[in-house]
Amino acid sequence: MKKLQNALDKGSTVVAAVMCAAMMIILFANVVLRLIPGIGGFKWYMEGGQYINVWSMLIVGICITAKGTHLHVELVDAVAAKNPILKKLHKVATSLFIFLFYVMVTYSGYQLSTRAKQAVSTMPQFKMGQVYVIFVIAGAICALSALVNMVVAVAEKEEGGAAK
Repeated sequence: MKKLQNALDKGSTVVAAVMCAAMMIILFANVVLRLIPGIGGFKWYMEGGQYINVWSMLIVGICITAKGTHLHVELVDAVAAKNPILKKLHKVATSLFIFLFYVMVTYSGYQLSTRAKQAVSTMPQFKMGQVYVIFVIAGAICALSALVNMVVAVAEKEEGGAAK
């Protein structure tokens, strides 16, 4: 499970980095093309950049969920750290609630993407449902990541090392 956890982390980081690079290339190319008379740049650069930015941030959520590096309440972590059983229970409960959250995100994203039929104004080849499908994809993979994180937390030895 640790290998799957690391693969989810590295894979989602690479995909998000490539998407951010693509966004920067699109924005830079548009600035350059605006300076060339007769071309004027892309009409869709702003919305395209915004969608790629949102998609990459949702994909980064996969690695954050896989590694369990999301925001924590320090007081709860400090109290749980004093007892190994409580620490493991805290990790499992946190992963369970994160899993349930992402199941709701996936389901809501599915409803949203199937009902959104309107066209994107500057990107007429796309419907909003196609843009919103990232909530389904990222939500499902984040839910899987939460389950993997939960299994890794359960399999950890109480001394702090991970079970093989």
